[in-house]
Amino acid sequence: MKISKEIKIALVAVLSAIIVYVGIIFLKGLKLFNDEVSYFVEIADIQGMPTASDVRANGLKVGTVKAITFNPDRQDLTVEITIDPKFQIPQGTSVYMTKEMLGSAMMNLKLGPNSNAVLHPGDTIQGEPLVDLMTEAGKMLPQVEAMFPKVDSILNALNTLSNDPAITTSLHNMEAVSADLRTTTTRINGLLGNDVPQLMAKTNTIFNNLETTTNNLNQIDMAQKADATMNGLQDMTFKMNTAMNSKENSLGMLMNDNSIALHLDSTLQNSAKLLEDFRLHPKRYVHFSLFGKKDK
Repeated sequence: MKISKEIKIALVAVLSAIIVYVGIIFLKGLKLFNDEVSYFVEIADIQGMPTASDVRANGLKVGTVKAITFNPDRQDLTVEITIDPKFQIPQGTSVYMTKEMLGSAMMNLKLGPNSNAVLHPGDTIQGEPLVDLMTEAGKMLPQVEAMFPKVDSILNALNTLSNDPAITTSLHNMEAVSADLRTTTTRINGLLGNDVPQLMAKTNTIFNNLETTTNNLNQIDMAQKADATMNGLQDMTFKMNTAMNSKENSLGMLMNDNSIALHLDSTLQNSAKLLEDFRLHPKRYVHFSLFGKKDK
């Protein structure tokens, strides 16, 4: 069967159209044969967000914007989003718009608190307006304008304070104090660099000498010498007691025999009488004569 030229051209055109369609779907980030489920978001403004934009939850991409429809009766937009069926959306979830620094706007899911009750495919999710830095800055403008008079008063007070001569005097005094501190620091550094090392060296020498002396003292057995001395004293005391109590030696006889003491006392008394008689009658014992002896 011969295919005519016209049929070949038609087949090429259809194939080209299919390729272009698949390419557009691919470039948009959509799936040709997807199993994603659709939800609808009602929102007032999408800030120029195109289809195939990301839908994220806590920063993670969970879906894609599929279609955007304008509602003339409500003057708002209905955005169809496709979500991975494995991702369950809790009830109470809302959608808010965000805008990247150099990119387009995107939708973010603000998940509801109840994870047990989930939305079903085809349900409608309430949208929230775009929150960006410019919007927040616009809200802060009244507060900033209210602060301007206070800032002006503060600047005037600072200007008055800076023109006060006392500030200049204080600065000069601080400069003088800083110079004194530098001088003191220099002296302290010199002291720490010169005198302190010498002092530490002498201190180390003293400690070394003390350690040597302590070691020498430890080598002397003072306790043993003291014990030897006490033992010698005890031995001497024992011998004296033994000699005094014994009658076999002179000391013992002197200490224990009363007759010797009586003889000694008698001898002392006779000696005293002899000395007294010698004092009273010295001529009886000594004769002095220049012409010879005389008869009594």
